[in-house]
Amino acid sequence: MPDSSVTAARLQAVNAWTRFTTDRNLQARTPDWRTSLAPDGRPVLSAEVAGPGAAHALRLFADLHYLPLPESGDLRPFWDVDVPGRTVLVWRSGGVWVELWHPDTVTDLPAVRPARGRSLLSRASARLPYTRRPIVKETTR
Repeated sequence: MPDSSVTAARLQAVNAWTRFTTDRNLQARTPDWRTSLAPDGRPVLSAEVAGPGAAHALRLFADLHYLPLPESGDLRPFWDVDVPGRTVLVWRSGGVWVELWHPDTVTDLPAVRPARGRSLLSRASARLPYTRRPIVKETTR
């Protein structure tokens, strides 16, 4: 596979990810791209999605981003969970496999705040007026 195909696939992936995260103000990034060979001999581009909300950003990217794949033989993004400990979004572009992944950890979950007890109003307010005794109107005959 020529290096130009690998470079084109990487540029497409980097531009798509950067544009998607910037438009949605997401902080997850793909700082380190690695190239290797798949068992079928095709090149594989792989990057870990790192930073706050990495799993959330990758899910949104998979669900909402339209990735144009004009060549025949290109494959749309799909989830791969075969490798223990990581979730991978995979697609094929120009004969190159592209992977964006994040480790399966619980640190990506938002912090849960303990529920605060409800306090009852002890006095009337302008928003919720009430009195302690109901007003009884007497009718005279």
